[in-house]
Amino acid sequence: MLVEDDTAIRELTEDVLTDGGYEVIAVCDAEKAVHALAAAESFDLLISDIRLPGMNSCELARHAMALDPALRVLLVTGYAGQRAGDPQSVPKDIPLLLKPFSLRQLLQSVHNTI
Repeated sequence: MLVEDDTAIRELTEDVLTDGGYEVIAVCDAEKAVHALAAAESFDLLISDIRLPGMNSCELARHAMALDPALRVLLVTGYAGQRAGDPQSVPKDIPLLLKPFSLRQLLQSVHNTI
């Protein structure tokens, strides 16, 4: 599952992941992600931009992992050196991909996380 509020970035990322052989469900906010997580049997990976409207991705990750402890999470941010505005808020075991990143870096990060 991909959660990204910027439409252009969400669509590009979805295309890259699909072209890379991954099945992708893409949503624009954490609320839609929560509904999709609850409705689905399971996901292998949750990729989320850290800064989302409403629930932030750290809260989303905690919620998702409570529903499915085997779920892997990859967070993405354009705020280099920061982990979600509050450095204490992102669990240390969740990988962080810094923007800007290349398409190759995205696919490598997904592969490494899964």
